[in-house]
Amino acid sequence: MTITTSLRARRAVVGLVAAGALLLTGCTAGQSKDEACTQLNEELTAASEELNSSISTLATDPEGAVEALESFRDTFGETVDGISNEEIKALAEDTEDSLGTYVDEVSAAAGDPANADSESVMASVTDFQEKAAAIQEACG
Repeated sequence: MTITTSLRARRAVVGLVAAGALLLTGCTAGQSKDEACTQLNEELTAASEELNSSISTLATDPEGAVEALESFRDTFGETVDGISNEEIKALAEDTEDSLGTYVDEVSAAAGDPANADSESVMASVTDFQEKAAAIQEACG
């Protein structure tokens, strides 16, 4: 009886381990906050440079400024899509939305400079900078 009980106990343990392994298949710890922050850091640095550049060239090369911003928006969106940390992803999505508004405002201003609403453009810049700062604050 001891051999049978011992064999049954081993089988039960092996079965539980196997079942546990199956349950954990495909599960990962997820992206850490630090990993998400690192992923966004380069993009936000580029954003700051791109914003400054686009503002300075908007009057002389509005089409080029809009194209550069649209390209950055698309690249930033791809970066945000790759983030899985919930806290940082939420902040990044807010920033992405704000960036989209900024690009729309700049595009409208470039398309009709005579009727450009500079206050709306600057408000969208400020909003984007605030959203980006929220990410930087969360990332420490």
